[in-house]
Amino acid sequence: MNTSINKLGDSEGRRNKLVYARQRKKTKLLKDVIERSFSPFPFDWSNVPQGLRTKRKRKFNGKEVLPRPKEALSRPKEKLDSGVFDIYLKKIWKSFSEDRKRPFAYFDSLWFSLYRIASSKDKVLTWIKKEHIFSKAYVFVPIVCWGHWSLLILCHFGESLQSTTRSRCMLLLDSLEMANPKRLEPEVRRFVLDIYKTGDRPETKHLVSQIPFLVPKVPQQRDGNECGFFVLYFINLFLEHAPENFSMEGYPYFMKEDWFTPEGLDRFYERLDSLN
Repeated sequence: MNTSINKLGDSEGRRNKLVYARQRKKTKLLKDVIERSFSPFPFDWSNVPQGLRTKRKRKFNGKEVLPRPKEALSRPKEKLDSGVFDIYLKKIWKSFSEDRKRPFAYFDSLWFSLYRIASSKDKVLTWIKKEHIFSKAYVFVPIVCWGHWSLLILCHFGESLQSTTRSRCMLLLDSLEMANPKRLEPEVRRFVLDIYKTGDRPETKHLVSQIPFLVPKVPQQRDGNECGFFVLYFINLFLEHAPENFSMEGYPYFMKEDWFTPEGLDRFYERLDSLN
């Protein structure tokens, strides 16, 4: 009897150790992702000319903007972390009808960062395969690297490059153009190629190299904390206004320097917390 109890205890102990080891490994992985994603961004805001950061007047798309009363201003005081970002994104997604959302899909905000880590790369690609993105017109890929958020949009990725009505392309929307968003292009192209390979698609490295990688000139953030909220607003507005068929002939569509006003952005901040 005692022998059976001892064996049962040993088995339970080994099981608990295995569970603990798996949890510790998962915790370490998430910690690595967070540290890599939110490590200092290689851009110093103190280098921005003081005139662009003055408290008495702000510039938005080259135009001077009078400050709003302090009690009405809802601009973020801190950068978004991935957890809060995902909560807001789910709220935005829920606010649109099923019919409107049907051509769209989005990735978890840490998937791209996890992909960049060798030990989690295959897991991410497996998760992406389950999303069936090749049946979607647009796929939102939030990117957070070096503590800075930007938005990658994969357009018509199930279409042929020979299509005359739908252009397969990659859009990178970045509210901090002076930090050179094109620096992400090599990693994004590797990411895209691996997505095609995992999906058993015929696309080759040469073909992926021909897919246009576009960085439209969009409104720019006013301080160092707004980038995550800009990405959420980009997604919200793209969901509202994206054409049924994206083509190079119509590019950049609405994605221009005067795409939206600072007042519209501030109203978006205020609306986020009221969404269910």
